[in-house]
Amino acid sequence: MNKPLPVLKGRTAIVTGAGSGIGRGLALSLAAAGCRVVVAVRRRSTGEETTALIGAEGGKSLVVECDVTQEGDVVRAVEQGAREFGGLDIVVHNANAADSAHPLALEDVTEEIFRSQSRVAWDGAFWLARTSLPHLKKSAAGRFILLGSAFGLHGAGFNPVYAGLKGGFRGLSKALAREWGRYGITVNSIQPAAATLPTETFFNQYPAVRDAFMKNFPMGRMGRPREDIGGAVVALCSDDCSFVTAQSIQVDGGLYTAM
Repeated sequence: MNKPLPVLKGRTAIVTGAGSGIGRGLALSLAAAGCRVVVAVRRRSTGEETTALIGAEGGKSLVVECDVTQEGDVVRAVEQGAREFGGLDIVVHNANAADSAHPLALEDVTEEIFRSQSRVAWDGAFWLARTSLPHLKKSAAGRFILLGSAFGLHGAGFNPVYAGLKGGFRGLSKALAREWGRYGITVNSIQPAAATLPTETFFNQYPAVRDAFMKNFPMGRMGRPREDIGGAVVALCSDDCSFVTAQSIQVDGGLYTAM
């Protein structure tokens, strides 16, 4: 039996924050589906680890140092990727500020904490959207995906900044979907719940917290960055989902069921 062609063969994707965790899983999943992947990372060493994993599986990728809070870095990453691979079809904004998931009450949030998180989430999304649009217009299958969070849907006590920023992605994706639909570009956000290394480290330290939290998942487990979260992103980028846009899609094993 002939092996089927990868569903995204010949397309180019850029993934921010692709040096670890969910971002690395997304990059690997997109590459396995046939994409040439621009691995956009703050630290080249983490990006090189991701590109080495992609290369070991026969995929093509390019690592670009990119601080998404800086317009120049984003422009350089997008333009370098488009030049190297002959265009750009898929943009995935996954990058998060390093301290964004740390519990913190509002009265303890300093201006610097607020600004550092919002620059990564919102400045990064803005620079990516504005810089990638000319390339996505030329694509026959343009896709723009924002990585949100269940916290942005149900709120998160002691993490109001992260919840607010991620919740805003839902509105931004709908707004851009209305603007960009005329170009054939789909825009969606996904709300993942995945077991990353920091999550596993935390749960190993507090097994009682882990056991209690896992009871919230009808599927009985958290998602896998590559297979579950990456698989959903690949599906959204495929031709089968070319008419799916302006959606906020939960990829969380049923963690949040109020939508």
